[in-house]
Amino acid sequence: MNTNIFILSGLVSLVSTLTLIVIIYNASPSTRAEMHIGRIIGIVLAIYTIINVFYYFKLIPPVPLALETGIAAHDIKVENNNYIVTFENNAEHIFWREHKLKFTYNPDQNVYVFASIFAPTEIKKLIFHRWKWYNDTSDEWEIIEDIGYDISGGRNGGYRGYTFKNNVKEGLWKVDVITEEELVIGVIDFEIVMKNNSQAIKLVEKKF
Repeated sequence: MNTNIFILSGLVSLVSTLTLIVIIYNASPSTRAEMHIGRIIGIVLAIYTIINVFYYFKLIPPVPLALETGIAAHDIKVENNNYIVTFENNAEHIFWREHKLKFTYNPDQNVYVFASIFAPTEIKKLIFHRWKWYNDTSDEWEIIEDIGYDISGGRNGGYRGYTFKNNVKEGLWKVDVITEEELVIGVIDFEIVMKNNSQAIKLVEKKF
């Protein structure tokens, strides 16, 4: 929802809640005996204020959307409406994650980031991949680029999409998967390390 709808729906909820409280308070002697109406209204107003502050500072996640899969990949192809993602396979003892968090990089290749986002039916949204690199000198994350694409909901396996970059720097990277309102759906972390000539890379393909 956009900001205007959020504010309007919040005001409607607030007025409805306060009206209901006043009606119940006036109709219930036991409620009047147990709690002062000013305290009840104060609690409601405090909750309303906290929710709006969280919304203003973008601390409320986009609840209908969820990141199901996020992978830094060596190659991505689309065949027959399937995404074929090639990535570095993890060691067997790390059973909870198929892909490695270290990306072995050749200077002449692209670095792809694949994301599968769960979205309910009828939803349409502009999604961005915000590429960030960690600067060891300043101890800060630097925003390198925002790359966007549209999603529409309804697929059980999540809406799929990817972005890529080349001429990237060595070091820690993360890609924030965000909405156009800059609400974070999920974060994809990885580290880029340079490949040496003797290093063998175990790549696997997976269909999404």
